[in-house]
Amino acid sequence: MTAGRWSLAAALGIGDGPELVAFVGGGGKTSLLFALAAELPGRVVITTTTRIFAAQMNRAPAVVSAADLSPLAAALDQHGRCLVVGRVEGEKALGVPPDLPAQLLARPDVDFVLVEADGARMRPIKAPADHEPVMPLGTTLLVPVAGLDALEGLLDDVAHRPERIREITNYELRIRNEEGRSGMGGLPSLREGRLTAAGLARVLVDTRGGLKDAPAGARIVPFLNKVETSERLAAAREAAALMLDEQRIDRVVIGALQGATSVREVRRRVAAVVLAAGESRRMGRNKLLLPWGDTTVLGQTVANATASGVTQVIVVVGHEGEAVTRAAGVPGVASILWNKDYAKGMLASVQAAVRHLPPTIEAILVILGDQPMVEPVVFDALLTAYAASPLGFVAPSHHGQRGNPVLIDRRHFAELLTLPPEAAPRHLLQRHPDDLLTVEVDTDAVLHDLDRPEDYEKWRGAGSGGRVAGGAFRNPVG
Repeated sequence: MTAGRWSLAAALGIGDGPELVAFVGGGGKTSLLFALAAELPGRVVITTTTRIFAAQMNRAPAVVSAADLSPLAAALDQHGRCLVVGRVEGEKALGVPPDLPAQLLARPDVDFVLVEADGARMRPIKAPADHEPVMPLGTTLLVPVAGLDALEGLLDDVAHRPERIREITNYELRIRNEEGRSGMGGLPSLREGRLTAAGLARVLVDTRGGLKDAPAGARIVPFLNKVETSERLAAAREAAALMLDEQRIDRVVIGALQGATSVREVRRRVAAVVLAAGESRRMGRNKLLLPWGDTTVLGQTVANATASGVTQVIVVVGHEGEAVTRAAGVPGVASILWNKDYAKGMLASVQAAVRHLPPTIEAILVILGDQPMVEPVVFDALLTAYAASPLGFVAPSHHGQRGNPVLIDRRHFAELLTLPPEAAPRHLLQRHPDDLLTVEVDTDAVLHDLDRPEDYEKWRGAGSGGRVAGGAFRNPVG
């Protein structure tokens, strides 16, 4: 199936409501707020806890004063959305008290409340002052916003309160996720007076920057705006990867609100699950322990996974588990999960991995342990396709034939865990063909594994990523 297109609501992880969303930062907060309000189902109140100018107020179909909310119900009945403001002073209206948005959301005729919680004076990035943001009480989703044009000018020209950004970037923040990977601490924040992607990421996830006064229970989804060019997209991807090292960040949305597509990608955490528990009956010996270059079959597969853009790598072992663990190599990078039910087949290993996952992981990339010839570029192609599409499965294909590995989104985990032992993960794909995105790749390695001695010799001779006729074909994920 061709890739679907993200809606702003789906990209931000917003369901049917109720939801109180606060927007902070610079680079398009107001545009994002109004664009989201226009597409949300139900009744939406737009408001601000700071101030809003007349030109922005004109974007709302109806405006109601917080001092007299009696017209609100009728305005929502007629338009579906309405702007609520404080006292009007000339060309601007003041913000509402920070407790009012939650009171509005508690009304039976309101499904969503969207709040602009600070100002940036039209700059693409900012750091808040002591009195900012004016965070609404009861916020359920916080969206720090920045424009990628913040990387293209001198900091003093592009930033609101550049001196505060310097305070943040001069402190070398070290972020490590649960696997111990280095975060952005070792990367420069400024280069020749300009912010780098790492610097932008640092500002958005710092408690003196985009996370200042972030409510403890709120989800946090940064929005990187103005990503219209390939150069900005590359920088946004770098910044997103660094921000996802901070565990408070749920996901990162990359978009271009003034472009043809408001959402370009949604970057989420994906765990690679390397299946290495099988008994290799057709090979006659443990194929994962066989030599492959200067390592083993499994060692190369794990190395390829860790070289890709996945968040973490889990190797599921069972048969000859100690030897297989040693063969996996790269200690400290991949985690080992022992599956005592490995004899039940591949599905049992996938299910064991799913049960082991932290809630921050939104998908798994299921990799066969005996596919050392599938290179990291293939894994990254699947991750990019997943980021660009809301579909729940992603698989590679070569000349129209579907192969491995396969990416499975968290929304299918519950159903995967209910599959009977005799089933295979591919049955999920067969049940949901409209939720599958295939990615055409230029290597037939995705169609093969090393089940038989002749497969091993053929691919070992071809080298990693080679193209060999014949070999064993297996449907995706078992």
